[in-house]
Amino acid sequence: MAVPVSPARRCLQCAAFLAAFTVVMTILLVSTDVRVPRSRKLLNLSEDLDFRNVVQDDPQLISYIQAVHLRYPQGSGTIDGNQSAPRLLPLWTPLVAKLLRYKRGGVFVEAGAYGGGRPSDTQWLERSLGWRGLLVQSNPLDFLALRKHTRPGSSCLLGCLSPMPYPKEVSVRNAWKQVPDSPADHLFSRVKCFPLYSLLLAVNTSSVDYLSLSSDGSELQVLKTIPMDRVNINVIGVQWHETRAEDMLSFMARHQYHLKKKFDQFYIFVHQRVET
Repeated sequence: MAVPVSPARRCLQCAAFLAAFTVVMTILLVSTDVRVPRSRKLLNLSEDLDFRNVVQDDPQLISYIQAVHLRYPQGSGTIDGNQSAPRLLPLWTPLVAKLLRYKRGGVFVEAGAYGGGRPSDTQWLERSLGWRGLLVQSNPLDFLALRKHTRPGSSCLLGCLSPMPYPKEVSVRNAWKQVPDSPADHLFSRVKCFPLYSLLLAVNTSSVDYLSLSSDGSELQVLKTIPMDRVNINVIGVQWHETRAEDMLSFMARHQYHLKKKFDQFYIFVHQRVET
C-alpha cells in the first residue's frame, strides 16, 4: 500500500526541482553568453559562402547566372535620336568615347552603376552610340534606382564582382547612406558575387570596349581574377581609393595598360593595342 505524500513534502520537492532548474539554466546562459556590439546584431553572422570548387567557366555556373541572376534588356539597344544625354555626365565618359574613336555598337560592363545616386558611366554611350552591355549593382536600393532607368541595351545583375576566381556570398549594406530611425544606422542583406569572367561568359562575350569598375575597395582583387589571355578589354576605368596607387599602376602596366588620365580617384587606363 502506497504511503501518501504530505503537502509539506510535495512543496519541498517542487522547491528543490525549481532550484536545480534555475542553477542549470543560469550555468547554460553564462557559458553561452557572447557579447556582440549592438551594431553587429543586425548582421548575418554566418560564414561567407565560398564555392571554391567551382571554376570561373563552369558551364553549370554560367547557366545558373543566366537563369537566375541576369535581368535581360527589354529592347534592341538601338539608337534613339529623341533621347537626350544624361544631365550629369561623368567627366571621363567623353574621354572614353574619344579614346575608342566614337565607336558605334560597342560593349561595356559597369560595376557599381548608379551607386549612391551617381550617374552611370555608360548611359550616354548606350543612348548616343548604340552600345550594349551589363550593369552590376550590389546595393538592393541602388539596384531599384538602376531598374528605373530605361536601358534597352543593358542586362542587369543584382550582385557584385567576386574578388576571388570563384563565386562568393557576402553581406552588403542595403543603403548607401544612413537609414533614419534604424537601430544600427544600416540594414544588411546577403548577395552573390561572381567572377567578372563568369559574367562575361553569361552575356556571351569575351571582348569589352569599356569596363567601369567600382567595387568598394576590392577593385584590384577583381582585376586579378580576370584571365587576360582569354579576355580583351580596351579601356578600363577604376575607382581607386587606396593610397598605394603604385600597386594598381604596376598591375596594369604588366598587362599592357597605361594610365591615360586621372579624375580625382577615378583612373582611366587604355590598352596599348587601342592606340596603335
